[in-house]
Amino acid sequence: RPDLIIMDIQLPKLNGLEVTRKLRETPDFSQVPIIALTAYAMKGDKEKAIEAGCDAYLSKPIDTRELPGVIAQMLLQGQKDNV
Repeated sequence: RPDLIIMDIQLPKLNGLEVTRKLRETPDFSQVPIIALTAYAMKGDKEKAIEAGCDAYLSKPIDTRELPGVIAQMLLQGQKDNV
């Protein structure tokens, strides 16, 4: 089981939000932190990602200074959830 998932929202066939919902229904992945990424940031997209089960949301182009902090925060959250 991964410690963290970075989910691209624009995937072929199923979109990343659908994949996230399916992962959240699976016991092995229900607590794994998921960061949503998208190049198509529209108003309301962050809320849709959080509602689907993502723990954080970043739009592309990714701020390379912000990404390590978000990953560290999500990994800490995942460790707390597994204690």
